[in-house]
Amino acid sequence: MRIVDGEIPPDTNTARQHVRLTADCLSICNGKCDPPYPLSASDACLARFNHNYTMPTALVLVYPSVNTLDTNGPIGVLFQGGYSTVIAARDEFTTSQENVTFRRDLSIAEAKDRLTEFDVLIVPGARPNHILPFLSADGHLHELLELISAFAKLNPKSPGPLGERVLFSVCSGSYLLAAAGVLDGLTATSHRLGLGPLRNLCDEYKSRTPGAKGTEVVPENATGTVHYVDAGMNASQVRIVTSGTITNGIDAALYIISLRSGRPAAEEVASFIGYSWREM
Repeated sequence: MRIVDGEIPPDTNTARQHVRLTADCLSICNGKCDPPYPLSASDACLARFNHNYTMPTALVLVYPSVNTLDTNGPIGVLFQGGYSTVIAARDEFTTSQENVTFRRDLSIAEAKDRLTEFDVLIVPGARPNHILPFLSADGHLHELLELISAFAKLNPKSPGPLGERVLFSVCSGSYLLAAAGVLDGLTATSHRLGLGPLRNLCDEYKSRTPGAKGTEVVPENATGTVHYVDAGMNASQVRIVTSGTITNGIDAALYIISLRSGRPAAEEVASFIGYSWREM
C-alpha cells in the first residue's frame, strides 16, 4: 500500500482493512485505479480517502429479544465494506432472544436528534411475539416506529450515489417498517414463515390511512424464495430494502455495499468472510 502525503491509512497491514479500503476506493473512482484494483489503489484515491472521504455510517435499532444474527450479520458485513455502525436502544443494555447483551451507543432520543448523520438505518427482526404486541401507542416499540418514519422522510445527504440513504430491514424487522407506513405503495418481504403477519400489518395500515396504496408482499407463500427486495426510492429518495430469512440480512448488506462501492467491492467482502452471496 503506497503512502500519500506521509500518511498510511489505519491498519493497512491487515487484510480486513485492505478490503475496507479498496471498497472505499471503488466508491470514489469506480474501479479506475492504476495499478488496477484490487492489487492497489491510486494516489488520487488514497489522497481522497485520507483527506476528503467521510466513512458512511449505519444506525442499528436494537430492542428486547432482537435476533442476534439479524443484528450482527449486517454489522459485520458493512464493517468490512467500509461502514461504521452505531447501536441505538431504549436501555443501556439490551438482551437478545439468544441471551446476548448489546450495549447501546445512543438512546433512541439521541438517535432521533442525530438522524441526519446516518446513511443507513438497519431494523433487525425478532420472533413475532416479541414484536406484534408492542407496536401500539403504549408499546415499547412505538418510539422505534417514529424514528423509522422520520428516517424515511429524510432527504439525501448529498447529490449522487454516495449521498443516498437506505432503510434496511432484516427478517421480521419489516413488521416495524409496515407498522410505520413506510412500505406503502412498495414491494417487501420478510421471513418466509412470517409473511402472513407482514401482509396483515400492511393491510391494517392501508385500511386506517386515507389514500394508502397497499403493499405487495413477496413471495406469495412460504415455498417461494426471495432473499431480499430492493423496492427502490420512496418519495423522499430513501431506498427501501427488506430481506427474507435471518442470514438474508448478510446478502442484503452485501447488496448495499455494491450500491455504494460497486459489485467488485461486495464480491471481495463476500470472499473475505467466506460467504456465498445469494442475490435477489
